[in-house]
Amino acid sequence: MSFRLTDNINIETPNLEEAVQFYTEVLGLRIAEMGNDWARFDTGKFNLYISRGRTLGPITEFHVENLEKAKETLLERGCVVVRWEGKGKPCYMQDPFGFVFNLWEI
Repeated sequence: MSFRLTDNINIETPNLEEAVQFYTEVLGLRIAEMGNDWARFDTGKFNLYISRGRTLGPITEFHVENLEKAKETLLERGCVVVRWEGKGKPCYMQDPFGFVFNLWEI
């Protein structure tokens, strides 16, 4: 099983509109793409996503070849599922130390 860290970082907030305003007006980031519940900022080094939600802390992302197998391996190693809405949607896992990350099948 291979886990490859991506250049995507997500920050969740219940106040998406206010967060987007802060990141554009205060921090000077440029919106690269925007959906109903998320915005992507192209920082040059990585993609910063801000999305509507309540998960604390920045969420990094790992690409995996087989999401179900990766999820099963992580569950066996003490991780828990924070959010799983089905293939093609976020699969947030929390490691035994409290860190949350997303799995994305490539």
